[in-house]
Amino acid sequence: MSKHVREVCARFGIPDPALLGLEPMESQGTVFVGTREVMEFAAVRPMRRGLRLARIYPRSLKPTGFGLQALGQSATRNLIDLDDLQVRLVSNGKSIKVEAPVEDGFTLLRWQGFIVGVGLYKRPMLKSQVPRYRPVD
Repeated sequence: MSKHVREVCARFGIPDPALLGLEPMESQGTVFVGTREVMEFAAVRPMRRGLRLARIYPRSLKPTGFGLQALGQSATRNLIDLDDLQVRLVSNGKSIKVEAPVEDGFTLLRWQGFIVGVGLYKRPMLKSQVPRYRPVD
């Protein structure tokens, strides 16, 4: 597994068995994970393959909600459980004040057992990183 995938898994306590059957691919500053079949598919030239797990920046790694919605069910660290009001606010891009036993930095946001996305926590504020709905013209 790639260094960046291991870094994301370590941050959220995602165990190795959750990654069985998945292969990483890095392209244009982004880490993707997918099955071998998806990564080897060559019938057409796709723009990208697999799920976007993280974006790579010079000094940091920003996990994405899309990849972590798939892998986050097995996470054991840096999770914040949200109530109904909090999930509504975070889903609309709002920052909220919350005390949680997590490290500062990126956290998984969970509501009723479902991973809704990623947030950026700096005690006591949680800044939403959940993509907001954008109407299509």
